[in-house]
Amino acid sequence: MSQQVIHILDENTANKIAAGEVVERPAAVIKEFIENSIDAGSKSIEIEIAEGGIQFIRVTDDGRGMGYEDAQLAVKRHATSKIRTAEDLAAIQSLGFRGEALPSIAAVSKFTLTTRLQDEPLATYIEINGGIVADTREAGAGCGTTVTVADLFFNTPARRKFLKTPSAESGHISDIVTKLSLSHPQIAFKLVSNQRLTFSTGGNGRLLDTIADIYGHKVVPELLPVEYSNDGITVSGYVAKPVLLKSGRQWQTFMVNQRVVNSRMLAKALDNAYFSLLPKNGHPLAVLDIELAADTVDVNVHPQKKEIKFSDDQKVYRAVYKAVSASLAAPMSHTEAAATVQPQSAAIIPRFVSNADSSRYNNKHTYISAQAAEEEHRVWAPTLWREETLSLSDTREAIKQSEQLSEVPEVATATAEIAGSPLYPLGQIEACYIVAQGEDGLYIIDQHAAHERILYDRMSRATGRVPSQQLLVPLYLDFIKGDCELITANQDTLYQLGFTLEQVGPDTMRLIEMPVDIPLDDAEAVLRQVLQLVTDMHQPTTQELRHAYLQMAACRSAIKAGENLNMRQIQALLSELYATDLPYTCPHGRPTIVRFGPDELAKMFKRT
Repeated sequence: MSQQVIHILDENTANKIAAGEVVERPAAVIKEFIENSIDAGSKSIEIEIAEGGIQFIRVTDDGRGMGYEDAQLAVKRHATSKIRTAEDLAAIQSLGFRGEALPSIAAVSKFTLTTRLQDEPLATYIEINGGIVADTREAGAGCGTTVTVADLFFNTPARRKFLKTPSAESGHISDIVTKLSLSHPQIAFKLVSNQRLTFSTGGNGRLLDTIADIYGHKVVPELLPVEYSNDGITVSGYVAKPVLLKSGRQWQTFMVNQRVVNSRMLAKALDNAYFSLLPKNGHPLAVLDIELAADTVDVNVHPQKKEIKFSDDQKVYRAVYKAVSASLAAPMSHTEAAATVQPQSAAIIPRFVSNADSSRYNNKHTYISAQAAEEEHRVWAPTLWREETLSLSDTREAIKQSEQLSEVPEVATATAEIAGSPLYPLGQIEACYIVAQGEDGLYIIDQHAAHERILYDRMSRATGRVPSQQLLVPLYLDFIKGDCELITANQDTLYQLGFTLEQVGPDTMRLIEMPVDIPLDDAEAVLRQVLQLVTDMHQPTTQELRHAYLQMAACRSAIKAGENLNMRQIQALLSELYATDLPYTCPHGRPTIVRFGPDELAKMFKRT
């Protein structure tokens, strides 16, 4: 007879194993406790932690609480009040439903539960140490539930050594409490860390007030409401103008039916809606709740319920993309849209002259550095609605034509408002920046960034294939074998971007057509950059590659810093800039325009 090697694990060991899936870190413990409090109908939830939650956690709520029998069952595995059969999972409405959290947490900590029903005179107190029940009794306590966890992972040192520093764990806790607060603005939250109040929310049900409580009231003027409903999907919440940026996604909260989730698809929809408005590594503040039928969402695909699965990803993607795009496209006044420089007290005072007199100064002017301006500015890029699409001429062509016109005094043109622009041009600084006057201050325009925006918008409006031109004399380009294979594999995509190539040798390609906006001398360099984009973006969609290509093409074709412009050329540039949809940022998200308002100017001259 063979020796038996398979056996049933005891309850305590099974709970410790389950804890490894459910309890990743202190933040996961707090998330489970808060979700139970929300499901219990709480109006107020207070979270206290010490040493990043490793030493101590306490979550107190004013929810329904539990009776004596229910409290004893709640700390047993797979005990739940949320579902009864597997069919209930198809339309789950509560946040918690598995019945694994409390026993799993109690198995790896020193755990207490105090809970009382509103119509009961006494509460129930349960104490569990490392999965072993140490005490169960009646106790005096207010209505609701209080759960404490001390010395987390004290009996599983292998798990504890993987925890980060207390400050890092506190950051994870703050993040999850923030997101749960935003997902339930009708609940008042309070987070206390090491006996210091981290933040609290009013719980008045207004999401905007909750955002202000968490991120500060200064963010409120920079937020745009999101309201969208179509085909059974509703998207609501707020997104920020492209001024509130983080290097990561700390300020982005996605909810599905009020459940906080992580979703690359939702993040991608947000990114694409902001495309060409943000720097490469910038992520805006966003709080979005997606409401849809419960039976179209599977919430049971992740041990910690962080991720979900949609029955139709593309449908949800389109809804979020359209919702955010519509909010970003909402019209705003010119004053609201202007970029503003907040000058330092020791800022250098700008000195400038018109191009007509620039020869006297050898084109040398003193001005606040571009880096300082970029660091201090606040930018917003709205869509300016127009009754009809304006026909944009090529700016370089406008510049050439202006040079052929009869000479007129430069000063006269400086006093005439630009057609389609609210600015009066004054001159140029260092053959790089344009100076203009508006009704509400002094404006500095980056001529390269401005022309980038003009070219990008023109090329973006073209539907289908990027406009191309056939070369009278084809270019023969040598590539390494890998690049030739890459070109062949992406022939259709390259064709949509305006390139037509054919292989005429083992390592040689013949370029027959190229985009009209790319100078002939740049054709090879641009094509090689496109191939690099294909490689770096790891199987990009045609749309993603098109966006990236247009950014690059606009940059290479735009007027460069160092090109001197006369007043008519400046007029042509600004006129076309203000005819674009998004004149206040270049396609890479950098500002095209910086404004010195009257208050900023007064501070710089120490008049206040």
